[in-house]
Amino acid sequence: MFVRPFVFGVVSGLVLAATVAAQASVPLDVGTVEGIHDLGPAPASVKVRVAVVLRYRHEAELDRLVEAQADPGSKVYHHFLAPSNFRDYFAPTPAQYERVSAALQSGGFTISHAFANRTVVDATAPAPVAARFFSTDIHRVIAPDVRGVTYTNVRAGTVPSSLDGLVLTVVGLDAATRLQPAYIRATPLSPRPLRANVQRNANPVFGPDGGYGPPVFVNSYDMPAANGITGTGRASGVATDNDFLDSDLAAYLAYFNVQRTGPATTRVLVDGGPPPGLGNDSVETTLDVETIVSISPGTALYVYEAPYDEPTNSNFIDIYNSVVNDNKVDTLNSSYIYCETRMRHLFHGYPHAVDAVEKQGAALGITFHAATGDSGSSSPGCSRRVSVGVSSSTPHNIAVGGTTLGVNSNGFETSEVGWGGTGGGVSKIFRLPTYQNGVQNTIETGRNLPDLAFDADPGSGESFYYSGFWSGPIGGTSLASPIFGAALTQLDQLQNSRAGYFNVTLYKTWLANGYGSGSKTYFRDITQGSIPPFYAQAGYDQMSGIGAMQVSNFATLLHH
Repeated sequence: MFVRPFVFGVVSGLVLAATVAAQASVPLDVGTVEGIHDLGPAPASVKVRVAVVLRYRHEAELDRLVEAQADPGSKVYHHFLAPSNFRDYFAPTPAQYERVSAALQSGGFTISHAFANRTVVDATAPAPVAARFFSTDIHRVIAPDVRGVTYTNVRAGTVPSSLDGLVLTVVGLDAATRLQPAYIRATPLSPRPLRANVQRNANPVFGPDGGYGPPVFVNSYDMPAANGITGTGRASGVATDNDFLDSDLAAYLAYFNVQRTGPATTRVLVDGGPPPGLGNDSVETTLDVETIVSISPGTALYVYEAPYDEPTNSNFIDIYNSVVNDNKVDTLNSSYIYCETRMRHLFHGYPHAVDAVEKQGAALGITFHAATGDSGSSSPGCSRRVSVGVSSSTPHNIAVGGTTLGVNSNGFETSEVGWGGTGGGVSKIFRLPTYQNGVQNTIETGRNLPDLAFDADPGSGESFYYSGFWSGPIGGTSLASPIFGAALTQLDQLQNSRAGYFNVTLYKTWLANGYGSGSKTYFRDITQGSIPPFYAQAGYDQMSGIGAMQVSNFATLLHH
């Protein structure tokens, strides 16, 4: 059994005892949203579904533990916890979890989902009941980010004092905004290079639509897949709110002569999931799965699908928590984004809720990675302000930015510069994480992003097969993030281990070894490009992060 002495012995003094102090009533810090039309108080016919996220116990110890697990110099490097270990020591107790559930039920909510990891409680109530319980007002509104009439709370509320110290945040009182996918398709007027059907080892290099095929990324980023390391024995996850067609993925792989050696895709329906087949965000889902499986065909793929018609983003909290609760995947890709400060304003700490679940996943060894967006130094929801978006801004997540990757007629890399659409900047919510302390060119006011960058420019985008047709090239950081996910799956296979809180591993290894050179280049430093007020430069920058990883060379620096 996992008990307190075990924690102290394994972490060798790095983990310190901590107590959970009683908290004052937590303000939800929500209010009116710019651009919405208020239709007045929401009636009882409007159902509000909330995801109540609980606080962990011994959180100071948890912070130290996940850092130590990811530090290549630590005695507990890659010594990850089993879910039962986490529940026994760090998760809320069964009594605390039941106390939150009982309070919600007494307040008029119906519990719709309880999780074995005791981290999130899903509950539903009529709008007036939810407003009364959280001491707020919920109105019907017409909002620019959501079709039709929806709802939002129009003034700050509080968590009832009976739950002081137990609740981290509540997601779902607002439905006036929604996370946005981060892909960009080449427009019909964009020039598409007409390339001969160049083949390498009997595999086409480019697609019929002029987009890059898997060999371009394997070669350009020095991936172990070139030597047969394709993610075998590892599992990759995708977070999305729409389905995809298995026939599209099969046709894509068949054209590029990619033999899928991993098991068939597993769909995990969260909160009921979307209808099968193509929907509003199926382009995003298809891009994610085609990229990951074509580059790492040995991986087991789990696609976590929530319903698209749930705009409160509580569905994405449920995806993240389902991933951690299930503990099946080694990595999770998220290509959805929204302005972190507006998300905080509307949901009181939605970013913190995501980061809390990611931290639990890190303790189990799961690595989260996310696209930084395609709006330069702003993000959806804050298009007129310098801003970054979640999930990419959370500290327990690898933020993946974008580049423009040039290749020759045989698909070999010739140049790489920062892409002018990539998201990047500095968080206004999360402070500078320890792994970025002392990194030259970082801005010390908050967490800097991205951490890494890969191809994202739709002009140098990926070939794309969708709804039975070739319709690329396609790009955006929704391409860059799954490219990294496929690479990380191969690193996990080489190490025969999950990577966990990979941010710590990444920065410590880079700071110790630098960029390398020649045949021993570990990262390609991106030094050209700008997203004002940020620009690419030597070393770390807020456009390309550390740079583009040369995966096989980087792997030689890691403990196996």
